[in-house]
Amino acid sequence: MSISRCAQSWIKGVAYHFGFSLRRLRVASRNAASGGDFTGKVRSLLHKVDPYEGFPWQSYPDDASGWGSASPAFGELVAAKRPQRIIEVGTWKGGSALTLAEHVAQLGLDAEIICVDTWLGALEMWTDQEDESRFGSLALKHGYPTLYYQFLANVCRAGRQSLITPFPIPSVTAAQWFALRDVRADLIYIDGSHEEEDVYQDLVSYWDLVRPGGVLFGDDWGWDGVRFAVERFARENGLTITHRHDKWELVRPA
Repeated sequence: MSISRCAQSWIKGVAYHFGFSLRRLRVASRNAASGGDFTGKVRSLLHKVDPYEGFPWQSYPDDASGWGSASPAFGELVAAKRPQRIIEVGTWKGGSALTLAEHVAQLGLDAEIICVDTWLGALEMWTDQEDESRFGSLALKHGYPTLYYQFLANVCRAGRQSLITPFPIPSVTAAQWFALRDVRADLIYIDGSHEEEDVYQDLVSYWDLVRPGGVLFGDDWGWDGVRFAVERFARENGLTITHRHDKWELVRPA
């Protein structure tokens, strides 16, 4: 007899409440040699050549569509924290990164937004090939997604190349790179996979990269995988989950 999704969610919630744990995941280890906090521009470490240089953005449509990318939470957090560095985990077409960049520019902040994504699509992007907003947006060419180029075009069209730095790599690998380079951020936005273990791994990997007093926040509280992972991580670390509009937040103690 099959169990409904609702029943599965209830069972998982009860299991987590009584201490059921996802497999213990490895925290990205910091570079013990320096123990500092890199304050330069990450783009200088990542890209020897400007990733936007010579890109034919005019040949791509004006399409920065996404989910939750226009939330007022972005502006409130930028105004409250006045960040020098923002890391976004899961970027898609760049809608939320562009919203963050707009608020950074309005305040005249000398900040950098680093977008971590493979641009290959999460699980739900591949499960329904009739869904033009998800699978269709991958824009397969010879079987390989070309979404990254739509992201670049959106950034160029908005004129935000100086603020937004792409990091096309899996989220855990990026976290390990940040740790080794002593790169931390004032705001880290988690909006990648919605699968429980993936979300939990991102929380484990990126929490220590949040500067004291900074905020780790994310989207999609309505997804079971996101909610269970955040609740579990908060419980394990004695953290309080707060909500700002459509986003959840975890504040790192100062």
